[in-house]
Amino acid sequence: MDPEFAEFLAAMPPLQFDDPAAQRELSAKARAEWPLVPWPAGVSRIGDEVPAALDRSVPIRRYVPDDADESTPVVLWMHGGGYCIGHPDEDEVFCARLAADVGVVVVSVDYRLAPEDPYPAALDDCYAALQHVAAEVPLVVAGMSAGAGLAAAVAIRARDDGGPAIDGQVLLCPFLDATMRGASLTELPTAAVFSAADARRCWQHYLGSLVDAPPATGSPAAARDFGRLPPAYVLAAGEDCLRDEAVEYARQLQAAGVPVELHVVPGVPHAFTALQPGAAISRRIRREVEGVFGRFTAGGGGQTP
Repeated sequence: MDPEFAEFLAAMPPLQFDDPAAQRELSAKARAEWPLVPWPAGVSRIGDEVPAALDRSVPIRRYVPDDADESTPVVLWMHGGGYCIGHPDEDEVFCARLAADVGVVVVSVDYRLAPEDPYPAALDDCYAALQHVAAEVPLVVAGMSAGAGLAAAVAIRARDDGGPAIDGQVLLCPFLDATMRGASLTELPTAAVFSAADARRCWQHYLGSLVDAPPATGSPAAARDFGRLPPAYVLAAGEDCLRDEAVEYARQLQAAGVPVELHVVPGVPHAFTALQPGAAISRRIRREVEGVFGRFTAGGGGQTP
């Protein structure tokens, strides 16, 4: 493990995926005690809601550069949390900095969580947000962990339903495979931050009775057709039990003719850039990812940076 993460991980309490409601409460208390982080200049946050089915609305947050106009590219961002915990607050500074540094409007989706609202609730919310923000501008879907899984699922649904055109997908430490076939789940079953047991419990919360035969929009790795999907950037963490499902997903996309970049970073845990954003490797990967967003939103998704 990278030494910059070892001490942090030793002090990090395990997440309670057996009781998501209790973990959400603990996480909310922890966020209330976080130190204030400087807000990037020239970016505003705007709370909004988008219409969804059954007379519902989906809360979103827009992070908008001061010089944005109707031609500004859009990044649709989904937070992580195993489909059952997590909150947009946890990605607030990341989204604002992305908007400032890349010059995009970032739209963060406050989607419904399992087990109270199992599949396809989160997907429906994220897809409703996609339909609402889609316009004649470059559009990228992105997320971390389960948020990356939702981004991949949104891309599959948009392809299959004739939905909005998506110019790229950025999948950071993605949580994709309910069949749990990845070798790293066996190699690293007790990995820091997120273990194989956590993965199994989260899939049960999210998919319920569908967990043994998951649909592609619930578990993107279960897709039978990987063609005609947006260009992808896939980031995997070397000490993450989800590492190999990210690697295999990238290979499946590549085999289907989708332009894809795969980066496997050794010696770091799941969601490392969010856990320790100040670590040297996190700063380097963040600069790289910002470049990927810039390339996708400039219409060069299939080109090497």
